[in-house]
Amino acid sequence: MANLNELIASGEVCQCLRSKELFYQSGAEASEARGPFWCVRTQSLVGPDGQLVDTDSCRPGRSCCETS
Repeated sequence: MANLNELIASGEVCQCLRSKELFYQSGAEASEARGPFWCVRTQSLVGPDGQLVDTDSCRPGRSCCETS
């Protein structure tokens, strides 16, 4: 699995998805996206649509997903 920075940059997941790994990724630590996740827009584990946020559900097609 790609790391969260790569998933966001490629538009595979919402650009509002965050994980603390975004703030310390480097080398081996950047091997894959891991939680816990939160949404920048709501500042919680739940997105604007009331659903939990993670790399599987915050993808194009979700009503609140922003990829560009």
